Amino acid sequence: MTETEKTSSTGWERLSKLSYGLAIVVGFVVIVFFSILYVTDDIDLIQKREAHGYSTVEHTDCAEIADETAPIGIRKQYTFRLDQTLENDTYLAFYTVHQYVKVWLGDQQAYSLNPTGEHRLSKTVGGNWVMIPLYPEDVGTEICVEITPVYESFRNRQVDFLIGSQLAIYSDRLAQDLPQLILGMLAVFVGLIFLSMAVSNLFRWPHGSELASLGMFSLMMGLWRLTDTRFTPLILPEHPVFLFYLSVAMLMVGVLPIIKAVKKRFDKMSCRVFDIYCVLAEVICILQFTLQMFRVMDVRDNLVVTHAMILLGMLIIVGNVIYDWRKYPQKHEKYIQSGIPIVCFIGVLADIIAFYFRGTSSGLLFSLLSLLIYIVFSGVSILFRYSKQEKQLAEIDRKLAEKERQLTENRIATMMSQIQPHFIYNTLGTIGQFCLENPQKAQDLVQKFSMYLRGNFTELGESAPIRISKEMEHVRYYADIEQIRFPDMQVIYDLRAEEFLIPALTVQPLVENAIKHGLMGLESGGTVTVSTYETKKAYFVRVEDDGIGFDDSVYSDGKKHVGIQNIRTRLAAMCGGTLTINSIRGKGTTAEIMIPKEGE
Repeated sequence: MTETEKTSSTGWERLSKLSYGLAIVVGFVVIVFFSILYVTDDIDLIQKREAHGYSTVEHTDCAEIADETAPIGIRKQYTFRLDQTLENDTYLAFYTVHQYVKVWLGDQQAYSLNPTGEHRLSKTVGGNWVMIPLYPEDVGTEICVEITPVYESFRNRQVDFLIGSQLAIYSDRLAQDLPQLILGMLAVFVGLIFLSMAVSNLFRWPHGSELASLGMFSLMMGLWRLTDTRFTPLILPEHPVFLFYLSVAMLMVGVLPIIKAVKKRFDKMSCRVFDIYCVLAEVICILQFTLQMFRVMDVRDNLVVTHAMILLGMLIIVGNVIYDWRKYPQKHEKYIQSGIPIVCFIGVLADIIAFYFRGTSSGLLFSLLSLLIYIVFSGVSILFRYSKQEKQLAEIDRKLAEKERQLTENRIATMMSQIQPHFIYNTLGTIGQFCLENPQKAQDLVQKFSMYLRGNFTELGESAPIRISKEMEHVRYYADIEQIRFPDMQVIYDLRAEEFLIPALTVQPLVENAIKHGLMGLESGGTVTVSTYETKKAYFVRVEDDGIGFDDSVYSDGKKHVGIQNIRTRLAAMCGGTLTINSIRGKGTTAEIMIPKEGE
């Protein structure tokens, strides 16, 4: 992928996150502020009857009355007579959704449910259970129920009139909605568990956002199904509009977290498609909420757009799964969850089709069941993957600790090899001789010797590479001492690269070997050349001598040449460098360090 494509992909991802947050904020304002402060409180509820097994009214007369003031231009009137015997704790009960209600018992208006606020942002009053107490003296009374649909899709919605005790009606409704309630609560519980685990391990799991997105998706799906049952308004009868908008909002933005959760499993091209879809879906959500706020169009009127976006999102997921199968077949051989999105798509499609045939999604569990299976399966897979990663990280930490221990041992071994008694004795002997013959020269030699010893002790304490200039200072202290002892020896420096890092005490031992094993074998004289240079890919340090040379195969023996082996180990571990030694008997030896530049 080119730099332009990477920048474009990152831009879409950032725009997706920004619009997602904006959609949530706007949705929250519409749901909480306007639903509770304006919509729910602006319902005129008149309850004039006092409360002192169940059955369904079988025969009702229904008449459709034209009314220009009604939201869709019609009202419906249902009339029937109470012929059965009435006992105490008997109620007339029926469920309405997006419908205004008026009820008359004979000539007395017993119930009214209508919006009254002048600043209402929505036509709907949500889903409500109408509960009117009946008394024994109401036997034979004619009941008239006037229902005014708010939306065209509810023109012919069937209304069932129930007569019985509250407990019987509540129990029956709970039994019918129990599977949906259980699955909804399970989805909420799973979502909260995943979210809490993702948040609690935020700093331990660098990719914990995947689990958090999955948890958010599960939470939203659970809230959607819990607020979309007929039993829920029995529990929260004072907030029907809030329940409705909460349900719709969860449906509108609920598909976005699952997109965020699955996109990390695909390649860059698929991620860009997901990001573009998220931006489109979030813009549509914001537009729908804005139209609702300014009373241009209700969210319920645009439900077909929401369903279309959900299907499009699921199709994009399925399409990318199939694309991924064909492009990377080896990646899917061991993962069953790769096929689960297809099952989820089928479940969502079945729910939406059933919704348009039935007129409601209450009780439809295809999508929730398939999505819950996917959520649990994917969540467990993520946790298993995180657990495996933690084990791998622990193993890496163990290996790093072991490598650090080895480096420490190597530094100690190098230090011990550098502080050789014969070098100290010879240097001290030379200093003693100069004290008698040339005190000034003795003083200079003492200073250089002290700097040499200080370099051995301080630089070996460095756990990170040092600048080559600092390493060369230590080389000069050693070489100057040897040149004082052996004036006919020459050390030449050709430093053309001085801006790179190298492990401490890697060049000085090579210079020492060149003098000790190369030049000391000559009858007199000899030259050691220390040079540095760089290429486009690496830095080089070369130590050459014109001494007696040797069989360079002996340096492959780690037992006999611990110092050289330690240099190689520290070069490889600390900067990825290498050390090569070539020697020709009678001509000299060349030792070369190569340190790759960053990124090579």
